Amino acid sequence: MTRYPRRLPSGPVPGWRRRALPLGVVLLASAALVGCGQDPDQPQPEVTAEELEDVRDEVSALERRVEALEADGATEPTADPGAPAPETSPPAEATPQFTEGEDVSVRAEVVGLIATTDIGTAFRVSTGSGRAVAVVSATPVQPLQVQDVVRVSGTATAVDRETFEREFGIAPTVIFDDPEAFFAGEDGQIAIAADQVEPLDGAAVD
Repeated sequence: MTRYPRRLPSGPVPGWRRRALPLGVVLLASAALVGCGQDPDQPQPEVTAEELEDVRDEVSALERRVEALEADGATEPTADPGAPAPETSPPAEATPQFTEGEDVSVRAEVVGLIATTDIGTAFRVSTGSGRAVAVVSATPVQPLQVQDVVRVSGTATAVDRETFEREFGIAPTVIFDDPEAFFAGEDGQIAIAADQVEPLDGAAVD
């Protein structure tokens, strides 16, 4: 049997275009899929891990500080509502205008009558300090009325039951109807042992 060699076509095989086109499409699609699967370049973070760790440490320190302050506040003693209020010093009394043993001569207004007898007179005057001062005269003074203005001259003297007669020149039982009442209000206070009491019409007080 005689074999004849098979002749290969010298040109393109009919239909090669139809087979090559689908293969090209598949290759292009595969390349596109591979390209889509690759992640784009990720942006670099602006804060480093070390900086974040520092921030965490600072926050932790602040939290510990707050906890310590809250603990201190909880342990501080509070005022006992039942405890008595702290004592306050009483207001100081008005400073007397005169000092013991001082020679005085003052114009003042009569603000009260204590005793008037044939041998002596006692009354109160208001001085420039606004404090009432007792005046005891061992000689009679013409009748006085409240709001009269007088000039009193004498010595500032501390009232003492034991030395009253010697200091003021008259016994308390002679000039006062109720010596006990007088000493109850004036004992230890400064009064004027008057040498002279002169009424002044229309004069202003010192």
